Amino acid sequence: MARFSEQAATVTQVIETEDSSIAVWAVLPRQVVKPHSHPNGQDTWVMIKGTLTYYLGNSHSQILRQGSVAIAERNQVHGAINNGEENAIFVSIYSASDIGYQNESE
Repeated sequence: MARFSEQAATVTQVIETEDSSIAVWAVLPRQVVKPHSHPNGQDTWVMIKGTLTYYLGNSHSQILRQGSVAIAERNQVHGAINNGEENAIFVSIYSASDIGYQNESE
């Protein structure tokens, strides 16, 4: 389900229910998931492949590797960059299904 693009990191919707939605992100080396927040719910990332530097507001960051889980709570700014040499894939679980999206600059 991961669909890579040379232009930018991509997201593919997998399923949406009344209570949540699930998407798959594909991030090539040096691509960025731009800083953003969700005003209506939390965003849980589960790393499937590769490594990302995950930014979680206030200049906090952590390395996400295969099997890592990271949670951005409602309105918490988050994003990532693939500083590695390997393609990165992660699943994003939004709860509730329509959590909104706001671009953020950090």
